[in-house]
Amino acid sequence: MKRHSRLRFSLLIALIAAGTIFMASPYLRTKGYFAFYRAWHSHWPFAAGKQFPDRLSRVFGPFVPIWVQVEPGVNMLLDPYDLVTQCILLRCTWEPSTLHEMEQHLPAGGTFIDVGAHVGWYSLNAAKKVGPKGHVIAVEPNRQTLVVLRDNVRASGASAVVAIAPVACGDSETTLTFYEAPRSNTGASSLSLANLSEVGAPAASYTVRVRRLDDIAREARVDRVDALKIDVEGAEFLVLKGAVGILDRYRPVVAVELRDEQLKLAGSSMDEAMAFMRSHGYAPKGHYELNTVFVPVAAAGLPPR
Repeated sequence: MKRHSRLRFSLLIALIAAGTIFMASPYLRTKGYFAFYRAWHSHWPFAAGKQFPDRLSRVFGPFVPIWVQVEPGVNMLLDPYDLVTQCILLRCTWEPSTLHEMEQHLPAGGTFIDVGAHVGWYSLNAAKKVGPKGHVIAVEPNRQTLVVLRDNVRASGASAVVAIAPVACGDSETTLTFYEAPRSNTGASSLSLANLSEVGAPAASYTVRVRRLDDIAREARVDRVDALKIDVEGAEFLVLKGAVGILDRYRPVVAVELRDEQLKLAGSSMDEAMAFMRSHGYAPKGHYELNTVFVPVAAAGLPPR
């Protein structure tokens, strides 16, 4: 009986709070709803009622993008209707296992390169790890996403550490058509229209400059690269071929999203990418979320080539 009384009392408090949020402006209503969601899922003690905030989302919407301090030093404009930023709003994280692997190899003063930086989740977290004497290169060609990425970097006080390259990466200097994904999953934007079709029709298409990552790193005058993350919706093998100098000279830990169906639609394959990494002295350490993490052979505990 006592348990049911506590449950009813908690529901009453939640409904009062929810009503107050509902009366607020769209921005405050969005902030209030997602703060309530996170608090409820963190502290609600019973299995029954755990999904209560989920059922309220239709009542309190439509939502708008809001500024959130995800953690100290990481301030982001988060869209509740975009896959990646919605996840960060709900859980205060994105691909935590991959991020953890990258952070283990980022010392103070180190260098991180983020190819397919999107709105900056990896870049901003890496900037905290490498500190004011470190370097982060965030590569992102999506025009709409670039606006948010730049704002997130400024809002996080990371402008002196994070350099943004507004281009795509490949194995040669060229120009290609870039297909911008719809709002529901802007991270699915791609140089491949076939890959983008997984999430719907493109919101826009335009020509972007494509550069080799080796050239970008050289022009940034970095003297080390400690970790490299690549997530470019099927063009990952092209990025790797344009980063041979980085792989051979600096030997960074590399996290790559390798999905065979996407790679094949872009003209390569997972087998080809794996063979390429082996040929440059890398071995897969493991799979984290959708990413394969590669380490130099010696670091993997294997005999050198």
